[in-house]
Amino acid sequence: MFETHPIELDKLLEDAKKCRLQLPDFQRGWVWDNDQIRGLLASVSRGFPVGIIMTLEAGSQIKFSHRPIEGIEPNGIEPKHYLLDGQQRITSLYQAVVCKEPVKTKSNQKQSISRHYYIDMKKALDKNTDREDAILSVPENRIVKRNFRRETELDLSTPEKEYQQCMFPVDRIFDDRECRVWMTEYQRFWENQDQISQPAGNANKFYDDFHEKVVKNFLKYKLPVIRMTNETPKEAVCTIFEKVNTGGVDLTVFELVTASFAAESEDFSLRDDWDKRYKSMKKEYNTLTKVKSDHFLQAVALLATQEKWRKHTARNRPENEAPSIGCRRRDILNLELVEYNEWADLVQIGFLEAAKFLRRLCIYRDKDIPYQTQLVPLAVLYVEMGADLDNANALDRLERWFWCGVFSESYSSGTEALFSRDLRETPGFIRGGSDPTLIREANIIPERLLALRTRTSAAYKGIFALQMKNDAADWRTEDKISDKMRDGGNVDIHHIFPRAWFKKYCPDVDSKIVDSIINKTAIDATTNGKISGSAPSAYLARFLDKNYINETALDSILRKHWIDPESLKADNFAQFFVKRGQALLDLIGNAMGKNLGNGTEIFRGPFS
Repeated sequence: MFETHPIELDKLLEDAKKCRLQLPDFQRGWVWDNDQIRGLLASVSRGFPVGIIMTLEAGSQIKFSHRPIEGIEPNGIEPKHYLLDGQQRITSLYQAVVCKEPVKTKSNQKQSISRHYYIDMKKALDKNTDREDAILSVPENRIVKRNFRRETELDLSTPEKEYQQCMFPVDRIFDDRECRVWMTEYQRFWENQDQISQPAGNANKFYDDFHEKVVKNFLKYKLPVIRMTNETPKEAVCTIFEKVNTGGVDLTVFELVTASFAAESEDFSLRDDWDKRYKSMKKEYNTLTKVKSDHFLQAVALLATQEKWRKHTARNRPENEAPSIGCRRRDILNLELVEYNEWADLVQIGFLEAAKFLRRLCIYRDKDIPYQTQLVPLAVLYVEMGADLDNANALDRLERWFWCGVFSESYSSGTEALFSRDLRETPGFIRGGSDPTLIREANIIPERLLALRTRTSAAYKGIFALQMKNDAADWRTEDKISDKMRDGGNVDIHHIFPRAWFKKYCPDVDSKIVDSIINKTAIDATTNGKISGSAPSAYLARFLDKNYINETALDSILRKHWIDPESLKADNFAQFFVKRGQALLDLIGNAMGKNLGNGTEIFRGPFS
């Protein structure tokens, strides 16, 4: 699959120049700055290692759209190898050492600059000078200014000035003829100077010493190269790149598929296609803001692999030879452009339908979605089932599947296998069949409610949504919390017994219990401001005294938040906590279609 051996730097640069070595289209642009280039040249000039290069043999099952290294004009030649890792180093070396044009790079201040590079021969041979200080970069006109550009600090604008100041241009190193010409002219220049002014007392010997100790390090420099053969699967290319390219931009599955599709058709750009779809989806539904390109490809892969499986079984071929239904990395990498085009529009519609379904559950903001990953199977189910989801019974069953996934916290890891199982099992269940594995195995224990304290938890977000879906209303205005959320109101989860109350009256209560979801509910920001740090009995009395609401309506609203009004009015936190804990457990169980049992003793535990 791969071989590792050193290759001469000049051969790699020649391959790049002749377009035998090119970049796959998923590689990003060249980004190294002036100091990084100087550091690289300094390392090579001393024969120090600069890292591993990784290439991939072109042809066979892997075909990418490609482009030459920056600074090289395309010549229509197909590459023999793709450069997977080492783009920054090879490009920097090519532009500085081979290309005669000034290198267009960045300064420390990230400003665009053009530079030629020189080696200060005297400093390079001085053992007490850091080699990087011997690598100079000069402007395009080869004149360095100082004192606000009023004075010339260094002028290398003519070969004679280069000779005089012993500044060797690095773009002569791999050009044997020009290197010899520069050497000859350099020596001739110093032949006409007096002996005393010659470098090291003898210009010829000085140059020979420089050539032996510095230039030859470039000429004989070898880079360790991992060469992958054209038998390497795409999945392996992606994995190896991620492991080796620790210092560069991560290579995603999307980048590989983008390059692969571009090789199939010059008229199609997956990146442009995804950008257009994403902007359209995000504009229509806020809940789709965090859908990623990989999520979209996972959905396409699930449907494409299922179609292959169906065609296989329709031909009565052996079941053990059937292709698997999945969306793992290899499934996505094996997608063909024709398959993507077949499913992409439907998948986009599926995500839009998934967003509508979330609105049915009173989930209106992307940050309130319990699991972003669960949108993938949800969108796929809408594509797979189509009109079969257009009735109340089917939607109720889909809701049960959704909540079981949320409260069993199934979509936090290992999601690819779960997505595949969802596609295989859930359509039959929604159409009236038996429970899928997800629902059969779903469970949540009472102790979990004690541990839910922040909105990072899927179950925490799930309870928030269930409260709104079950008509929880504002304590002052009686407006439905779900309406406020839909209209962009400032609603969040807040404490029922405020933290300030505990500090004053119950300082011994564990802060973990104080911050539990059992002591929190969805409250409008204005209402929460009026609650402040008061005892429940005090802030409820204020609501009544101000005629915000009457007591009967207030009690009814509190019960819709699964709060026992009497416990709250009496400031009896222990009783409130036990009753509300069980009420929330029953709420979750009802959404999951399961009897989660009695958790009273668990909820009473902190107060025993």
